[in-house]
Amino acid sequence: MVGVYVPTGIVLSGDSRTTVTQTVQDQTNPNKVAIQTTNLVLSDATYKLFLLHKRFGLGIAGDALINDMPIAHYVEKYESSSQAKPPSSAQALANDLLQYFTALSPIPDLTCIVAGYDSGDPWVMSVDAKGNATKRVNFDLQTNRPNYGIQAAGDTAVIARLLSQQQFNPPFNVMSLQDAVDFSRHLIRSTIDQLRFEPRFATVGGPIDTMLITDRETRFLSRKSLSAS
Repeated sequence: MVGVYVPTGIVLSGDSRTTVTQTVQDQTNPNKVAIQTTNLVLSDATYKLFLLHKRFGLGIAGDALINDMPIAHYVEKYESSSQAKPPSSAQALANDLLQYFTALSPIPDLTCIVAGYDSGDPWVMSVDAKGNATKRVNFDLQTNRPNYGIQAAGDTAVIARLLSQQQFNPPFNVMSLQDAVDFSRHLIRSTIDQLRFEPRFATVGGPIDTMLITDRETRFLSRKSLSAS
């Protein structure tokens, strides 16, 4: 999951892959410690990016399954339960989601990126369910103003390498909205392409969904849909 925030808006992009670890045990002695674990791609059609209350963007990385149900199921349940009194701000939504996910058993190991505008001000929040914490990531305490940049969650190793040399990073404070869209998708596509060649399990893959959040609208620019061929 990648969030890029620039002066004219916020862009969220996410991949569609769900992976699982399969444990193989000694069938002659079920109580024996596992003798082998295998990583598997369960799906390349997972929804990780959501539009909530026609106003907020939500991207989720980490546990894609909770008690054998997809994360989309829990997000839909949350939105349905909060329709009568929807959150009034991005901060309120982040707090609600933290309370909602930490009430689950087991508490999922996931990170949310929450994005929205409150009275014209952009808000990008990080929600760490396992760590029981929320944080606004697009605000400079020294200048007391919003700042611009990128927030990534999930398998961020390739992204970290791409952004490791500060002098080559984009000037987010003057980046156009279209460039923010392209850059968010570039980082995920580059991760997918790089993992094809690295000697490790590819945890990122499938179609890339993208959402745009501005002070005027919140909408999907790209979202996979069900189809029959």
